[in-house]
Amino acid sequence: MKKTSKSEKILIEEISEFAKKLQRLTRGLTIGELIKLIRIQLGMSQDALSKRASVPQSTVSRVEGSEKTPTLATLAKILDALSCDLVIAPSLKDPIDIVRSKQAKKKANEKISYLRGTMNLENQEPDKKLIRELIKEEEGKLLHGSSSKLWKK
Repeated sequence: MKKTSKSEKILIEEISEFAKKLQRLTRGLTIGELIKLIRIQLGMSQDALSKRASVPQSTVSRVEGSEKTPTLATLAKILDALSCDLVIAPSLKDPIDIVRSKQAKKKANEKISYLRGTMNLENQEPDKKLIRELIKEEEGKLLHGSSSKLWKK
């Protein structure tokens, strides 16, 4: 797997920030509620929307009432009929560096825990300071080495 560039990382984080802002702006409205608001602002009936989108009127009604989760294809048809584009964007829960650091810490703890377990079988309890140093060293290897090791099960 190729290493990502700094500009790619910045792009991903900017898209994620945009997605988070968009989530806040929608104020918790469902996609169906947003469709209904747009349709009403356009002065369009459900019947007219259903005909323009080539979907049954009952589908428009159920989507607007949040009784039905539409497929992406249906959603695209409805939004196109409203002169809207469908925007789907990932929203990172944490910055990429934090996600990678958490994963490295998890993997390092798993590896060192295995080592501790084998030492315990031989009645050898390693020093806590040594364990912390080994975990930090393993985290560094994972973060600066091959990305495939970081995510391998």
